Parts: sequence; structure tokens; C-alpha cells
Amino acid sequence: MKTTGLWLLPALALVAGCSSQEEEKPAQPVQLTFHEVMKDQVDKNADELWDVSNAAIADMAGIDPAKMTDASWEQLAEKAEAVQHAALEIATMDPVVVAKPGVKIGDEGLIGGHTAAEVQAKINEDPEKLRDLAHTLARHMGDIATGARKHDAAAVGPLVDQLDGVCESCHLEFWYPDQKEEVDRILGQHT
Repeated sequence: MKTTGLWLLPALALVAGCSSQEEEKPAQPVQLTFHEVMKDQVDKNADELWDVSNAAIADMAGIDPAKMTDASWEQLAEKAEAVQHAALEIATMDPVVVAKPGVKIGDEGLIGGHTAAEVQAKINEDPEKLRDLAHTLARHMGDIATGARKHDAAAVGPLVDQLDGVCESCHLEFWYPDQKEEVDRILGQHT
């Protein structure tokens, strides 16, 4: 009986060894959610871009080149490129997932704010519009980066000034759609 059990040990070791050598699957890149890209890449870098440009505001609301250094132009270009890359990431999300389950987004719980599920439903109605708006943001940020690399205050100033409107066009469409009509009414009074 003892010798019979001994011949089974090598066979069991072989089977155990083969089964533990299962082929490792390459790790799948983790797709970030829309909320993560917006919060950690778009918002962060856009705010830092505005910090640089706001420190160099001229009398007529443009950028005063005398208030810009080589380092601040470089920082402006880098932040614009970071937002550009994030916008392109959003434009290529398929599917677009607003947030992981249970994650609260920006203004959720505030008056006029919406839940991730509400924003997701709005995006699901027209994901191509979201992608188009993300491409618009990417182009705009590319223009800022190009102007910053050339130290072209005349080109960059108006682009930075217009940036909030580029951002808001998407926010009003998907984050605050109930405010869109009111904003359109106000803007219509000023045209």
C-alpha cells in the first residue's frame, strides 16, 4: 500500500505543475471614467492654465507678453496639451462611462446639480455630440499650445478668453441641460 501511493506523487506533482503554469493574460489597460478624466486631467490642467494666464492679464483682458516668462509660456503650452490629450481620450471613449457605481460627481446633491446616472442618460442620448464637443476642446487647446510655444500673446489671449465658453458648451449640454434654455435666453438678449 505504501509503494502504491509513492508512484502517485510524481504524477500529482506533474499535474499540479502543469496547471499552475497557466498562460498569463496581458493586463488590460484600465479605462478611466469620464468623471475621472474630467476631474483629474481636464479640470486640473485647465485651472492651472488659467492660473498662468490670469497672472499675465493685460489692461484689455488679453495676455501681456511682458508679464510672461519663457517658463510661463512653456507651462501654458504644457497645460493646454494635457487638456488636449484628455479631450481626445474622452472623444475616443467607447462606451462613455460617466462614473463608477456609487461615485458622486461634481455638483451632485447641489441645487441644479445632477447625478452620474442623469448625466449618463443625457450622454447616452447623443454620445457623438459629446465626442464632437471633446474634439472641439482638443482643437482649441491645440491652438493655445501652438500660440504659447510661439510666445504669441495676441493669438493666445483671445483663445484663453474663449476657453470657458468652449467648456460650458459641453457642460450645458450634458451636466446642466436644464440651464441651457436660460443661458440661451440671456445670450440672445446680448446679441
